[in-house]
Amino acid sequence: MARFGLQPLLEHSQHRLEAAERLLRMLRRKQDEAKQQLDRLYQFQGEYQARLRQSTASGMGIQQLREYQSFLVKVQGAIDHQSRELHLAGQRWEMAHKQWLEQRQKVKAYETLAERHRTAETRRVERHEQKLTDERANARRTEPAEEEDGGLA
Repeated sequence: MARFGLQPLLEHSQHRLEAAERLLRMLRRKQDEAKQQLDRLYQFQGEYQARLRQSTASGMGIQQLREYQSFLVKVQGAIDHQSRELHLAGQRWEMAHKQWLEQRQKVKAYETLAERHRTAETRRVERHEQKLTDERANARRTEPAEEEDGGLA
């Protein structure tokens, strides 16, 4: 059977698709980690605000109040930063997903061509085998007739 001429391109595309899949998994992990970090920061902020409310209810000095507020501003800055990181992680995943879809489409196209090649090659081999079978059958039919003609002369 003849070799599929585009087989190297199919294999290369499959390797690139596998690499794109690994990248997608890694980017999803990073996105999940960024989301978890953001959730932890929100949780920490909530806990710290609860402590502030508790402390102000029981009375606190102005310096201590400023320290709480200063720290909450820093926590909010960390939340803002982590929100941007999560957004960027989502964008990176979307871009990689788009590339993965394009690569998968290429692989499917090459696989379709390979399947067509196999089908055509199978038909060619079957036609060749049928031709040989027909030739053998015709040869058997004509052999006895030739022997009879040779014996009469």
